[in-house]
Amino acid sequence: MTLAEIASTLLPGQKILQLNSWEFDPNQTHVTVNATSIQNPVRCPVCLTTSHRVHSQYQRTLSDLAWANFQVTLHLSVRKFFCINPQCQRRIFAERIIDIAAAWARKTQRLTQQLTAIGLALAGNAGVRLTQYLSVQASRNTLLNLVRRISLAPIPTPEILGVDDFAFRKRHTYGTILVDLNKSQPIAILKDREAETLTEWLKAHPGVKMVSRDRSKTYEKGILQGAPDAIQVADRFHILQNLGESLAQVFGSQLKILKCCRKTAHRVSS
Repeated sequence: MTLAEIASTLLPGQKILQLNSWEFDPNQTHVTVNATSIQNPVRCPVCLTTSHRVHSQYQRTLSDLAWANFQVTLHLSVRKFFCINPQCQRRIFAERIIDIAAAWARKTQRLTQQLTAIGLALAGNAGVRLTQYLSVQASRNTLLNLVRRISLAPIPTPEILGVDDFAFRKRHTYGTILVDLNKSQPIAILKDREAETLTEWLKAHPGVKMVSRDRSKTYEKGILQGAPDAIQVADRFHILQNLGESLAQVFGSQLKILKCCRKTAHRVSS
């Protein structure tokens, strides 16, 4: 296999890209690859009409996965087309190469997937340290932004729901966390701890049969309005807290008797 064949094989989207040239810079451990899009047919992204009328060409610069320890920059020549559909709002469009890179992206899809996996596993600073060993440049914010863009899988409404408040910023801003107690899995975070917000969520997710909550009257109101048929129970922490407060009240009202019992027990043991 020749060097050109190897370089062509390493390109993303081999069937729609044609390798033109490449440049190795051993001092900078960098490879620059020049390629041209040859995909056919090309469809308008608005009306999906196939067009063969080329308007012009422009160049996209993309970062790609490293080849060994060489950073790779892909200079890709992409075409612009006239849309031949007279009813379409878009007269001129640039061809999309979704299998290689998203529209307006500066990284290939496969590099984005790799960085997303690193961000999920290690988050910001630790992820940056790993990318340096992989010969890829990425900042902490880049990794975190890629993680934030991941679309969450739909979560079914649990039958047993846990509701509690937490602090976005202690003593300043609070929200509400909702937990599927059957799976011990958080499923939603609400922006505040108001009854109306909880009511809206419960109405949008019918099917809750039991709600475990603290002693907040606000949450009680929100649950009654959003899921009136759900059974409300106190969570374990607040049951123990209630028990402790009740015992403290009982024993606190019987201090004289307890002191006498203690003196009697001391004399007997002596």
